Amino acid sequence: MLVLERLIAAAALFVAAHFAMGFLNPSAGGSGGALIFPFASNAGSRWAFGALEGGPFVLLIPLMIGLAGIAVLAFFLGVLATFGLAVPTNLWRPLVLIGVACSVTLLVLHPSVWVLLPLALNAGLAWVAWTSAWTPSAA
Repeated sequence: MLVLERLIAAAALFVAAHFAMGFLNPSAGGSGGALIFPFASNAGSRWAFGALEGGPFVLLIPLMIGLAGIAVLAFFLGVLATFGLAVPTNLWRPLVLIGVACSVTLLVLHPSVWVLLPLALNAGLAWVAWTSAWTPSAA
């Protein structure tokens, strides 16, 4: 059972990293996004505060790319921490919470019909990490 719990946690973190990685390479989402690829190929023009084609908001693009990169890295390191590979298991909670914070920020600022599944997954991960409902060291 303990191995199964770790595999489920690692799979959830891997899927969360996949959703965040979709912002870095939105081509798979097509012109309107998809269920497992929530970001559309014209991702730069769909934002909560309008298009980013010009003006001062264009400076937010590197910030959003950085948020996506931090989320992917935090979730990937969380997968490693789940099994205690190269990352101590006591870093699992902070890594998951950092990944969730970056991912949710990205998903909220870049609205789409397809963000409900990633937001639900992030809410579940945040609840598990915040309440310590499960941690790798407890398993």
